Amino acid sequence: MPMRRIEEGQIRAGTALPCDIHDRAGRLMLRAGQIIPGDHQVARLIEQGIYGDIEWDQETSGTPRADRVSVYAELARLRAAVARELDEAKAAGRTEAFHLAMAAHAGTLSDLCALDADAALGSVLLQREPDYSVRQVVNAAIVTELLLVQRGVDAPTRRTVLAAALTMNIGMRALQNDLYSQAAPLTEEQKAAVLAHPVVGAETLKALGVPDAAWLSTVAQHHELLDGTGYPGRLSGEQISEFAQVVGLADRYCAMISERAYRPGTPPNAALREIFLTQGKGLDPVLAAQMVKELGIYPPGALVQLANGESAVVVKRTLNSSQPIVRAVLSGAGLRLPAAPKRRTSHPSFAIAQVLPYARMPANLDGAALWATTATDELGEQAAE
Repeated sequence: MPMRRIEEGQIRAGTALPCDIHDRAGRLMLRAGQIIPGDHQVARLIEQGIYGDIEWDQETSGTPRADRVSVYAELARLRAAVARELDEAKAAGRTEAFHLAMAAHAGTLSDLCALDADAALGSVLLQREPDYSVRQVVNAAIVTELLLVQRGVDAPTRRTVLAAALTMNIGMRALQNDLYSQAAPLTEEQKAAVLAHPVVGAETLKALGVPDAAWLSTVAQHHELLDGTGYPGRLSGEQISEFAQVVGLADRYCAMISERAYRPGTPPNAALREIFLTQGKGLDPVLAAQMVKELGIYPPGALVQLANGESAVVVKRTLNSSQPIVRAVLSGAGLRLPAAPKRRTSHPSFAIAQVLPYARMPANLDGAALWATTATDELGEQAAE
């Protein structure tokens, strides 16, 4: 049987390879029966281009594929659903229904990240709906999911932690939206409310019927730091759960890249660099390094300028984190490129020259189209190789 290029869904993390895997030049990379441990490693191999004598029926396999659903669009709908759930819980004081609904939303988010992690990360930077409170927790949950997968955390536990991330700011939802558009310094009352919100949030969730101790402790501890300088309990070291540390770091990154009334958002590469440089100052250095490795030097959704003058949006991480795949959205003259052609930044003409501020992003950009997978896209990628 001739070797064919292996596509998404034909091999799985944690499952024995059905055939030998070869690179583009025909060199053996992996033997049949070997196991690739993580979804991210599988995605990177497929992006690199791997081949094998594998048989697979796309129509009858039942394997979900990212090109059958718009992960980007589904995440926009999920954000709206989470907002409704939080508002209705406050208004009606629901108990079990709230707990089950948030757990379901966590499961949906996990599934969407598994389908297309790059589109999910793209939504973190590009989906800027006005409800900042919900935007922040969904963004942090996306980053949390990718970090937990990298750390080998099982799916049921990940869903619990994601539910905690989605509800971590329930103790200051209205205040968080007020502060988003407030240019003046915080009042003493606002400062006190911010410092108290992890405990208030955990107590609110308990009253709403959340029974899971890991969920509640993650919410209560997500602003604690290893050196004891966090809040509200000034916990340190092993007093802080692993999951609270992951959620807290994801929350910090997403807050840094988000704009405020008094400042623009920090470019994602600069935010990651700051996190890496400050590791050890309250942050687990291993976790900080994992975040930088997982998101890449240029995370999906970042706006960059290419060597040929074009402005492009990063859409896909590659094995080389400094050379992602991008879609050009503006010409060197600043004209809109409606087809948003794909560019491989490994090519000298399309090398990344600099990261551009979000304010330079074209208006009314169709984010869902940037992560649409079509036969034309695949042919374009192969032609660019």
